[in-house]
Amino acid sequence: MNEKRSAIANSIPSMQMSELETKPGRNAQASFAARAARSEASPAAALPQPPLRRRGFARLALHASLAALLLWSALAGEVGHPAPASAAPAGVEPAASQSWLVKWRDPAQAKPLPGTRVLRRLAQPAAAGAVDVVRPEGTGADTSAWLLRLQQTPEIEYVEPLSPVELLASPSPATNDPKLPLQHHLDQIEAKKAWNTVHDQTALTIAVIDTGVDLDHPDLKDNLVPGTNLVSPGKPPEDDNGHGTSVAGVVAGEGNNRLGVAGILWHARIMPIKALDADGYGDEERLGKAIVYAVDHGARIVVLSVGLYRYSLYLKDIADYAESKGALLVAASGNDGVTLGSRADVKFPAAYPTVVAVAGADPDGNPEPRSNTGPEIDLAAPWHVYTTAIGGGYKAEEGTSMAAPQVAAAAALVWAVHPDYKPYQVRALLRQTALDIGNPGFDTASGYGLLQVDNAVTTALKPDSYEPNNSKNAAPVFLLGKKIAAELAGGADKDWYSIDAPYDGVISIQLQGLIGVGDEMPTVQMMHDGDTSSQRIKDAKLGNQTMQWNVKKGRNYFELHLFDKTLSQHLPYLLTSTFEIAPDAYEVNDKQYQAFTLSPRSQQITGNFHQTGDLDWYAIHFDTGGTVKLTMSVDSARIDPSVGFQRQGEAMQETDEKGDGETETTRSFNVTPGQYYIRVRNSMSAQASMAIAEYHLKLEVISKLTDPNEPNNKIYEATGVSPGSSYWGVIGTANDVDWYQLRLASTSMTTVQLSGIPSGIRMKAELYDKTQKLLAQQQSAPNETGLTKELKLGAGVYYIKVTASASFDRQYYKLKVQTDQLVAGFRDIEDHWAGDAIEALSDLGVVAGSGSYRFYPDRSITRAEAVSMLVRAVKPKAASTVVGFIDVPRSHWAYGPINSAAASGWIGGYPGGFFGPNQSIDREEMAVMLLRTFGLGSVRPVHAPFIDVAADRWSAPAIQTMKQKDLLGGYENGGFKPEASATRAEFAAVLLRTMHFTKS
Repeated sequence: MNEKRSAIANSIPSMQMSELETKPGRNAQASFAARAARSEASPAAALPQPPLRRRGFARLALHASLAALLLWSALAGEVGHPAPASAAPAGVEPAASQSWLVKWRDPAQAKPLPGTRVLRRLAQPAAAGAVDVVRPEGTGADTSAWLLRLQQTPEIEYVEPLSPVELLASPSPATNDPKLPLQHHLDQIEAKKAWNTVHDQTALTIAVIDTGVDLDHPDLKDNLVPGTNLVSPGKPPEDDNGHGTSVAGVVAGEGNNRLGVAGILWHARIMPIKALDADGYGDEERLGKAIVYAVDHGARIVVLSVGLYRYSLYLKDIADYAESKGALLVAASGNDGVTLGSRADVKFPAAYPTVVAVAGADPDGNPEPRSNTGPEIDLAAPWHVYTTAIGGGYKAEEGTSMAAPQVAAAAALVWAVHPDYKPYQVRALLRQTALDIGNPGFDTASGYGLLQVDNAVTTALKPDSYEPNNSKNAAPVFLLGKKIAAELAGGADKDWYSIDAPYDGVISIQLQGLIGVGDEMPTVQMMHDGDTSSQRIKDAKLGNQTMQWNVKKGRNYFELHLFDKTLSQHLPYLLTSTFEIAPDAYEVNDKQYQAFTLSPRSQQITGNFHQTGDLDWYAIHFDTGGTVKLTMSVDSARIDPSVGFQRQGEAMQETDEKGDGETETTRSFNVTPGQYYIRVRNSMSAQASMAIAEYHLKLEVISKLTDPNEPNNKIYEATGVSPGSSYWGVIGTANDVDWYQLRLASTSMTTVQLSGIPSGIRMKAELYDKTQKLLAQQQSAPNETGLTKELKLGAGVYYIKVTASASFDRQYYKLKVQTDQLVAGFRDIEDHWAGDAIEALSDLGVVAGSGSYRFYPDRSITRAEAVSMLVRAVKPKAASTVVGFIDVPRSHWAYGPINSAAASGWIGGYPGGFFGPNQSIDREEMAVMLLRTFGLGSVRPVHAPFIDVAADRWSAPAIQTMKQKDLLGGYENGGFKPEASATRAEFAAVLLRTMHFTKS
């Protein structure tokens, strides 16, 4: 402290820098992020802000479209038993919040697993098994290895990531007219006719899993029963979005009550379950909990207007549980038919076998083109409805999320007429009584047809609506991925079905015989027609048995019959079909070392992701230079394509900018001789499920490079260059010359960089002014791959001429011009917060440039530098005495200023006769030095001027005086940081302020 006191004269005043810079940034997975960089506050906050000169503030507006609301994972909760997860793509790390669902084959086998953090054990019935939510222990864990270990754990049945599900709402125009005639959808589905038979269903409960319901809506409140709020547990399931209220009104807006609209059910029991927040967000786990809650609390019908494209084993288990408890799930198919076209497959959970998938129909009774299509569609219902709105009102709505509740309400009326029906019988009756629309027979746009409520409540259920189908020619379509009900009427009956396989693969058919308790299951034979293998005929001897066949793309036929042809017994049965796509022709290529080798030419390959977490690697060896451009398109929105490209030993450059089902195209990559790799994956999740779809990878390879800047062989053809941008070119012939034009608006330091020079070739860059006068030139040395030339240029037009010692077209050279505008002779203060102060001091001759044209504003200022600035600013009288310092000889560049300042009493040295010219000064020294130099009096303060500057501190009088005169300030937390080093910018800014103060 004594040494510091003796050297207080070299202390520098402090300055506050508390401006906040916000810079826009981008996130690599389907999204945006803003990164804010905040400069540390520096205590000259009170310094007047000069007019902004040559400074701009970039602003990035991010607009999030809510055409389709997404349900994202919101992971938090109790800790349960450990569980595993499946392997993530190599080099692809999941987000920090990514969690996985793990199902144990036997809950009793659950055990702690190394490196695994268990977030919670899902609360669900024992029949559905034990499922845990887990993630790796620690943020730096090798996720791929961790997932692989879990996959290989024999006690685990499956591992899959939590994925988002999407609210399938569609925007609709608003209206204030509450009259029943506005509900045209009721006429389309013959609901009004059905009311002559039945219009109430109060014997069962219908759960609406959505954003909640307006619990006080006059047209709904009397039809509501207690529900639950999974978003804010303990609170009522009040709708804060509006979507759930609209869905509930379609099902059961109270009828015949002289108010607003009528639902398909006049009186009902609607259980509102809030699983989505005010913005329509939730997650896969919460959706599963909502379904289980509904079923366990007595709901027989569950309406789901949400969806996701990824197949979820977890939600599949939940759907199976609901079916086992006698509950019927009804879900919307999705609204991407126009935006994604043929890639818009039916979303899950609608696509599961036991869930009724509902598409949309337009007001004319045709399939709605905006509705998602697929072989899993069961029925269509009107896309446009008029229904209840949040706040007690009414409005027009549209989308498959409005079609699904119509089918749910129809199912409730069927159960009112047939209370003993099982869910599969309700599904069958709704299918049997639908009005055929679209293409004749079953079609992927409307399924079995348009919902007809009157037919459904007045028509008897056929035990087998697919008859007559005793021959191959009469085989009806069997929905791929759905469950149907039929019957074998004795040993002489044959049932034929046709299944359209979308690709080569494996069709699995589950047969469930509906036999009475104690009855023996007769043996059923199933044959795949056209399969020449020895296993084309398979026997099913159990009441529940699954059989598989390898099939080719296209129509496949299957025949069922009883093995004993003499039996007269009728066998009702259920059939469920599933499909697995066959591995593509390039497998096995899941690892980089297994990469399938492609020839270095333009081509298109077709592959698929046939297993969970599938990665496809390809290798290409280039003997010559060129360019490569990759385009990856997909057949289905169940794939979110991602394509990566890398040179061996270098980082992977991945392109994943668009969403589910959208084509990804990379930039053109410049390649030189060597080995390169391509990796494609489904980025829908870190461990995406198998997808029944193909991708198409198009490679555009150009071996001989063309110059994108040609023609630029003449000066008047010169290609304009923008500072900071890169320009690629080739020297196509021995006489080829490439000209570039550069325009400078002000004096700048200009750097011309030429890189990518081929081996054995020397290149030259020449700089000319607008009169074609040669200003500078630079030639690369032998075997050098680049050259750099820097010089100071004034405002004007300049030309760069690029030549080479020989022609080349297998490799690009790169030209890049960098410019730094000179302000007061400095290249590094243009956009600096203290730039104006530094420029003003330069005009006054207080600071001067250096050979590097840099001021280095953020570097700590030394004692010699500070003294030199002070002497130039104050200009003291010539020193009459010599104050010698051992470390400041006469040859020292700052000898004169230091001697003058010491003789004037502004500064002092250290014990032993040292000054420390190269030692940086801190903020309290800065305050004392300025106080002495400008003769500002000071007194010891009564109170501490800052929280970290006590009243009795040696520098407190100077700091207090400078603070009172608004010459410096502290930080936002009330501190001053007296011992922090002062920067050259801080010293310059506070010096200028003090100069102005003493002159005023």
